[in-house]
Amino acid sequence: MGSFAFTDTTIYLAGYDITTDSNEISMSAMAEELDSTTFGSGGYRTRKAGLKDVEVGLNGFWDASSATASVDPLTFASLGTADQVLTIAQDDSETSVAYMMQVNKFGYDMFGQIGALTPFSLNMKGSNAQGVVRGQLAKLKGNVSATGQLGSILNLGAPSASQFVYCTVHVFSAGTTITLQLQSDDAIGFPSPTTRATIGPITTSGGTWMTRVAGAFSGETYWRLNISAITGTFSIGAAIAVQ
Repeated sequence: MGSFAFTDTTIYLAGYDITTDSNEISMSAMAEELDSTTFGSGGYRTRKAGLKDVEVGLNGFWDASSATASVDPLTFASLGTADQVLTIAQDDSETSVAYMMQVNKFGYDMFGQIGALTPFSLNMKGSNAQGVVRGQLAKLKGNVSATGQLGSILNLGAPSASQFVYCTVHVFSAGTTITLQLQSDDAIGFPSPTTRATIGPITTSGGTWMTRVAGAFSGETYWRLNISAITGTFSIGAAIAVQ
C-alpha cells in the first residue's frame, strides 16, 4: 500500500464504534528493555527484551447525547474494566491491516476551554496475556440479517504449529441471536470450507474475543467468517489474525 494519508481509521471498542468521535489515535507496542551488560562486553552495553506491553491513546470530541450509546456513558461505565475488546484498522475498508487486543481503560479526561469544542482523551493499556495481534479487518460495521458469509475473505497464510488464529467480533446493536463460524480453506472460493471455531450464540451488544485456535493448518491460507444462524438484525464488525 505504501504511504497514505491518515484520514479514515476504524476504531471498534467493545460494542461501540468510536471512529467518528475520534480525531487522534496512537498505539505503542513495546518490550521492556533489560540491561544484560557484563564484564568483557568490549565497552558496549548489551540488552535483552523483557515483558511486552501495549498502550493506546485516543482523543476526540466529547459526547453525552445518548444515555446508552455515546462516548461519555459508555466510557465512564466501563472505566477500570479489564479485557475490553479493541480493534483498530488503518482505514475504513475490509482487508485493511487491523490490530486487535484486550484493554483496560485507565485514564479518561474530558472538558476544555470556553468557546471551543469539548474534547475527551482516553488512555488504554493491554490487560490480557495474549497481547496485541496484527491481522485484517474482515467485516466493516454493517447490518446483517441472513445466514452466509460475513464480510470479506482474507488471505492470512496458513498458521504453523507455533501460531494461533485470533478473531474479534463487535456487536453494536443486537437482534435476537447470532452464531458465527470461523472457517478456512486452501482456495479463495471456499469450495471445501472447514470450521475452525464457533462464536456464539451472541445475544447482546459488546465485544467478543474468540478463544484462539492453535495451528498447524497446512495449506489453509484463506479465512472468513460465516453466519450459521441468525434471528433479527445485527450491526456487526469483525477482524481475523494469524500470529
